[in-house]
Amino acid sequence: MKLIEIEKYRVLMTGNEAIARGLIEGGVSVATAYPGTPSSEILSAFVRISKENDLPVYAEWAVNEKVAFEISFAASLCGLRAAAIMKHLGTHWILDPLAVSAVTGIRGGLVVVSADDPAPLSSQSSTDTRNHAKLAHIIAVEPSDPAEAKELVKKTIDISEKVGLPAIFRYTDRIAHGRAPIVLGELNEETRKIVPSFKKDPDKLVSIAPNARKNIPELFKKLEKAKELVSKPPWIIKEGSSSGEFGIITSGSPYHDVKEALSLMGIDEVPLLKLCVSNPLPEKPISDFLSSVDEVLVAEELDPIIESEVFRIAFSNGIPVKIYGKSTGHLKPYGELTTDKILRALLLMQGKNLDSMPSKTVAGDVPRRIPQLCSGCSHRGAYISIKNALKKAFGGRGIVLGDRGCYNQGGNPPLRAIDTAIAMGSSIGMAVGLAKSGLNEPIIAVIGDSTFFHAGIPPLIDAYVHKAPIVVALLDNSWTSMTGHQPNPRTGRNAMGDPAPTVLPERIAEGIGIQFIQVADPYDIAESEKAIIRALLAAKEGPAMVIFRRECVLQELRRLRKERIRPEPLKVDPTKCTGCRTCIKIGCPALEFNFTTNRARIIEEKCVGCSICAQICPSNAILPKSREV
Repeated sequence: MKLIEIEKYRVLMTGNEAIARGLIEGGVSVATAYPGTPSSEILSAFVRISKENDLPVYAEWAVNEKVAFEISFAASLCGLRAAAIMKHLGTHWILDPLAVSAVTGIRGGLVVVSADDPAPLSSQSSTDTRNHAKLAHIIAVEPSDPAEAKELVKKTIDISEKVGLPAIFRYTDRIAHGRAPIVLGELNEETRKIVPSFKKDPDKLVSIAPNARKNIPELFKKLEKAKELVSKPPWIIKEGSSSGEFGIITSGSPYHDVKEALSLMGIDEVPLLKLCVSNPLPEKPISDFLSSVDEVLVAEELDPIIESEVFRIAFSNGIPVKIYGKSTGHLKPYGELTTDKILRALLLMQGKNLDSMPSKTVAGDVPRRIPQLCSGCSHRGAYISIKNALKKAFGGRGIVLGDRGCYNQGGNPPLRAIDTAIAMGSSIGMAVGLAKSGLNEPIIAVIGDSTFFHAGIPPLIDAYVHKAPIVVALLDNSWTSMTGHQPNPRTGRNAMGDPAPTVLPERIAEGIGIQFIQVADPYDIAESEKAIIRALLAAKEGPAMVIFRRECVLQELRRLRKERIRPEPLKVDPTKCTGCRTCIKIGCPALEFNFTTNRARIIEEKCVGCSICAQICPSNAILPKSREV
């Protein structure tokens, strides 16, 4: 996407673009990522900006977050500055090597950029990444807006390198997708001129127990050094009056909600302490702040990490200050922290009537628009085939376990095609668990190609070794589509846009030893149904696999658009349509039902001519537009 230039060296950017720019200005030479909303755009922006400025960098969409982190960690050990980028759920995957990297230490600055999703708006949970920083005893930084994110990520790389510890740069979706004017700084050319060298140091880098015991005390010395460095601006910012009856400690994007809440209440001067680092916390500035007020509200998003430390600091220093926040019920430990929620907390602190609370919330709820698979999505054909196969061969019995990706939308009405959607790769592992629990019904695990490479291979090996009677339905559309069509091992292209080898899932399955493997076109419903039935019968002897292969329709349409070709849409013949609504039940955005005429209708502008609806219509009322009567 083209950036909007406000004036020379000042550009309108999203938070993700600003972070990418900050990484480049901070001298990062190696950037790795696994796509996941809300972080997905950072690596793409990093590549684009690097190419525009002809910078010698390496960027990679890794097979999963753990691999991404380990690549960047290794680059750091070679003296290069590196970043591993992911959403908050991805940080769970890296915790083992992350914690060990803190013990071994690093050379070049190493930052894990983690996009948290407090609501959550696009995730299955809203875990707080700052907990990982405390667990691993490393630095955790929090910006409050896109402009600050760009500047702080540079300083985070600096402090990481100076202290010799990795750092987590935790921001949230509102920052990721918000826009702000960003002042462009100088590109750091010096760090990218460093010649990489790996210094052998087995006493540190061979992290077996005896070496770890020697190195762990050094880790805590580094953390103390970091605490000294973050005890001053820009890591802590004091605003408002120097003392008062009540004050506020805040971090991250809630800082702006706090400012807005105070403005709505007509309060100008309140002692305000903004923390841009949540681990290690600078104790003296916090202690001094607590001594200057009688009451304090701690406003942070998700877990009461800062709040718990504030209680500890107050107690250990004998400061008689009343502390309010999540532990007192003034704020909730879940969901986004909004202006209204902070207003409510401030009014409760002051014993005021909540009915008079000023609010910026729009009255009434906006009707929910249920997400659906795209028009012509091949996953729709796969789901219909699975449902039909179970109905025809097993009377509708069967459990279908979903996974993470576009195909999540198959769980929404009217399709309702999956029974679970938990975590990356969970479909296969849980299918094994259900089968080994003794359930006497068909069990199908549905997983996408990118998710299979990410986390589906180990559970497939487990299924094979333990002869689990399950079917793995692999939805292969050649892209990591849901997060923005990033390439994966099936695509044949890497993050830099260069050609790359392609990995076929069936080759992996063959190597494991899976006996029944069939590739089917999900646009061919009849053949796909037969493939599933055959697989279910074969699965009595051990896991079977059906690969539903068709490229993501959005990518196909992009290519056709460049060639000025438009797929022929389909049309409903109103003389044949009986109004049974079988086609409507597949949840295609190109189909609608007219209750006045009691007939289905195809919206031509949305139809891509996949013919899935035509194949399932019991009245044969759907045909290509060119053949309309």
